[in-house]
Amino acid sequence: MADTDAAHGGAAQGGEQVGVIGLGSMGTGMAARLLDRGYRVTAWNRTAARAQALATRGAVPAPSPASAAAHSEFVLISVADQDAVSEVVFGQDGVLGALRPGTVVIDTSTVSPEFARSLTGRLTGAGHQALEARLLGNAQHALSGELRVMAGGEQDTFERARPLLAALGKEVSYLGGSGTAATMKLVLNMLMGVEMQALAEAIVLGEEAGLSRQAVIQTIAASGFSSPVMRFKCGVMGRRAFSPADFRLSLMHKDLALVRAEAQRLKVLMPGAEAAYGVLTSAVRRGMGSLDCAAVVQFLEDSLAPGEVPTGSGPPAASTPG
Repeated sequence: MADTDAAHGGAAQGGEQVGVIGLGSMGTGMAARLLDRGYRVTAWNRTAARAQALATRGAVPAPSPASAAAHSEFVLISVADQDAVSEVVFGQDGVLGALRPGTVVIDTSTVSPEFARSLTGRLTGAGHQALEARLLGNAQHALSGELRVMAGGEQDTFERARPLLAALGKEVSYLGGSGTAATMKLVLNMLMGVEMQALAEAIVLGEEAGLSRQAVIQTIAASGFSSPVMRFKCGVMGRRAFSPADFRLSLMHKDLALVRAEAQRLKVLMPGAEAAYGVLTSAVRRGMGSLDCAAVVQFLEDSLAPGEVPTGSGPPAASTPG
């Protein structure tokens, strides 16, 4: 990584105003964190009740993305997919028409590198500043400022946004030009998707061979083959605690669809990711998209009986913005 700031939780710079667009679990956590660090937050979400809930912490609910952006030094976008990003930036009552000179638009959503470059190009072409800031972590990490933030874009824009990003993350890294952070996020989410598939298969294999589920899970979690994420998901799979989701299966499916498209563009062979995408596609079609991505183990268990064969063919299922 080109540049890393390991300082934990930067201080607010003069109580700057931040428009937060999208209040899913990550957006809500980041908005609350910024309020705790002294930033002034104007918040918008398609479901207005989520913005109203943040008002008790000091946020000002906004009736539209444009209203949230109108008086902000920074606009932080956290929505489910590329279509949602386009809508809140370029759609009716979108951010673009309300930006004042000097405002930095920071997209934290998981998107393709091509989309990231296009978004930056359109914003800078209109005379504005843009930065991508891809995130590693969950909603609790967002609330506590424990995210890992990977940024891409013009370095001057990154330096201006660094204090805000440091308020959100225990590690802030600058990777280079626009699209670099989106690429790194896909690399890491691909790894997680394949890891969840392998973990689920190991658990099902052990159980079907006569081992107890708990013995399999405890042994995997304590082994050198595990990782912090795998150990956490071992617990989720062991408890079958798939709802509420820490990371929705539909979002994992969407991310692997982006990985799949990028691999095809680069002509990179990725059989493991392709297999995981196939299982996730079938699980979404079966109505499991709102469950945690660890529910892939439940899909495999349900598929032990004659029935659906996982397949990655066909278009990705549509995801719903948060």
